[in-house]
Amino acid sequence: MSSDFVLFFGFSVILGYFVFWSCLHLGLRWGFYPKRIREFYDDQWKAHVPLSGGLGFLLIGLLLYLRFRHPALLIALLSGLVGLADDVTKTLRQGHGMKARYKILLLVLVSLCFFSFGYGATRVAWSFIVLLATTSATNFTDGADGLLGSVLVPVFLVLPQSGVTGALLGSLISYLFFNASPARLFMGDTGSLFFGGFLASFMLLRGQEWWLILLCLIGVIEVASVVMQVVYFRLTGGKRIFRMTPIHHHFQKLGWSDPRIVTLFTGIQAVACTLCWVGWNWPW
Repeated sequence: MSSDFVLFFGFSVILGYFVFWSCLHLGLRWGFYPKRIREFYDDQWKAHVPLSGGLGFLLIGLLLYLRFRHPALLIALLSGLVGLADDVTKTLRQGHGMKARYKILLLVLVSLCFFSFGYGATRVAWSFIVLLATTSATNFTDGADGLLGSVLVPVFLVLPQSGVTGALLGSLISYLFFNASPARLFMGDTGSLFFGGFLASFMLLRGQEWWLILLCLIGVIEVASVVMQVVYFRLTGGKRIFRMTPIHHHFQKLGWSDPRIVTLFTGIQAVACTLCWVGWNWPW
């Protein structure tokens, strides 16, 4: 195991606790929460859980970028800022975030940074598609207490070990202390787009972006459930496959607790990540 991975993991767990503790109390003081949850959600109390956890990931990501200058962290930070704009909009508009087209436009601007990595126009266009797909996957997954943070843990355990991946894993562990059910803090779009941006750019820079299908398997399933629901709804004139999408809400409607959903989804993601690790290390 890499010494940098272990060192920065331990340091980030400790630092992250104080960072997210501060984010929690600042979020409560600033009223940084959507104040309204759509009426078809059962957990209306979550309307007053701060969205400020993502600010902690931005701070930790910035410190890591200043230390390592890893280009994936730059994309992660810019993607996180797009999410922050959406979160701020939610707090100002009583739960109504930015329109999807504006978020997509901002992600187009973020993807232009890939030109600075020596990519041509075709590769940059492809990078935008991967970035949009991955940030959508992480964003849709962030909908149950502890869910996104938990499914990301096995992902960072199988990524190549370095100070960066160790620190981000440590930050997830400390964040889950505040986000596990019942959640006291959410990462919001700021955090989910931060991690989506990091994973997309990290794998693009390695030329291994197709592995994101397994690395983000739960996110792929979440997005697929939404697409299936919309298509089926339109083709059948209003019928549904699932009680609610993304699919973790379907299980909530069935009466499953958030910890039960998190356990199942994290287990599935852990198996997918194990397959990734085998694929990368098997002597083919």
